[in-house]
Amino acid sequence: MRKFLVFVIFVLIVVAVADRGLHYAAESEIASRVEQQYEMASEPEVTIGGFPFLTQAVSGEYDEIRIVTGAIVVDSVQLERVNVTARDVTAPLSDLMTQPSVVAGTAEAKVTLPYSELQKRLPEGIVIENENGKPRMSGDLALGQYSTPVSADLQVSVEDDSIMVTPSNIEVGQTGLGGMDLVEQMLSLQVPVPEMPFGLEVQSIEALPNGVEVMAEARDVELVGTSPAAG
Repeated sequence: MRKFLVFVIFVLIVVAVADRGLHYAAESEIASRVEQQYEMASEPEVTIGGFPFLTQAVSGEYDEIRIVTGAIVVDSVQLERVNVTARDVTAPLSDLMTQPSVVAGTAEAKVTLPYSELQKRLPEGIVIENENGKPRMSGDLALGQYSTPVSADLQVSVEDDSIMVTPSNIEVGQTGLGGMDLVEQMLSLQVPVPEMPFGLEVQSIEALPNGVEVMAEARDVELVGTSPAAG
């Protein structure tokens, strides 16, 4: 009986080690292929949820896969971070390790657009900084041959295929140099929404202290496949 228990424990240890080893190998393979597909500077962090991994691998169905990237450039726009949670993922083990085929039923994502991407589209001399936990535009705005200090909060929204940036609570140092309408017009932006990775579609957007956070979703998502690389 004792020998049998020792044998059972040994088998369980071997299975556990194999489970973790295969788990790590699958995560690494997905990370490597996503990095190549989107021409990233470094591999994303990939986490395959659920335990044990072997039962999911045998069935080819995974409850959840999470992919977190660093900076990624799409349509000449740099995204600071893409955090994707994919669910109902289908990927037979043979395909996962040898063929680029990982498909998710649904995916939800938080995409961070740094304020530097908006700032470079503002008039020269205007910067976006965190002020009391909120983003605020400020600097010297050129109005003809003169310039005046201005500052304003910013509101963001999505209209059709564009990110709209609208100033609010505008303060102008020398109002005589130009009307408030002109200042508002110069500080307003319309930035085309870049083509999101993984076929994500923008659902909502919010201005946070560290950047613009875009909420996006997708269905029948090809996490690893033949989608064109970003750039």
